[in-house]
Amino acid sequence: MNRILIRVLALIAIGSFVSLISGCSSLTRPYIDLERKGISFGLNKRSDPVRHAQGGARMTLAYDLQNRSITGHVENTTNQTLKRVRVKARLSNGVKLGPTRAIDLAPGETQKIEFTEIEGDFTGWTAHVEVGGSED
Repeated sequence: MNRILIRVLALIAIGSFVSLISGCSSLTRPYIDLERKGISFGLNKRSDPVRHAQGGARMTLAYDLQNRSITGHVENTTNQTLKRVRVKARLSNGVKLGPTRAIDLAPGETQKIEFTEIEGDFTGWTAHVEVGGSED
């Protein structure tokens, strides 16, 4: 009887964990909503690069202090064309950058990403790549 109870409790715990994780991961907003939270917890330092992969697209961006820009690339790591790939960034001061124009990426193709003339001071930032979906 104890073994059955332990197994049932373990299954409930695993199910709750999976449900929690799947509810937290989003295709369109895998970063913290700064407007709602009002904090910069979980953001990378301004000098740290940001890497994110989603749906076969892999993005790497870095902040260039001298040019006050965020530059990098997004690449298709699959052997299929990825539809409507775009990139968004968010700064700790609440500034939203992007989304970039949605593009289709051929297998192995790399596209340069650049957010220029970033205004205002910030200490941290985050970014993510999206594949598919609609413009918003």
